[in-house]
Amino acid sequence: MPRPFQLSVVSPERTVFDDQVTSVIAPGVEGYLGVMAGHEPQIVALKPGLVEYEDKNGQRTFVATMGGFMEISSERAIILAEDAEISTEISIEKAEAELDKARRALRGEEVDMTPEQATEALNRAMVRLKAARMR
Repeated sequence: MPRPFQLSVVSPERTVFDDQVTSVIAPGVEGYLGVMAGHEPQIVALKPGLVEYEDKNGQRTFVATMGGFMEISSERAIILAEDAEISTEISIEKAEAELDKARRALRGEEVDMTPEQATEALNRAMVRLKAARMR
């Protein structure tokens, strides 16, 4: 059985998760990265995507993150995310509405967003929807 280690997922607003896990898979800018206890220490830049962790009971959970950094040591991983939400906290209806609004803005139908803001909103909504559907 894999040895547990501490995982903390922190956003500017709150601590999203802080407990023992047996594995983490995170969206590094150079590709997804798997972490288990005893991992080589490093700091990894994260892109928007899903963080998946498995707890001591074998339960998998997904967290939508919007980029940031992950600091890894042999006994701990800390994710400092620009924004993060556990999949069970995400409203599919709200995320779909955000996706629709971003798509309208990219088509020029919404004027309250710049194209850059619309692209970011589109990416954020897609990550949130993917996490919400992985419950």
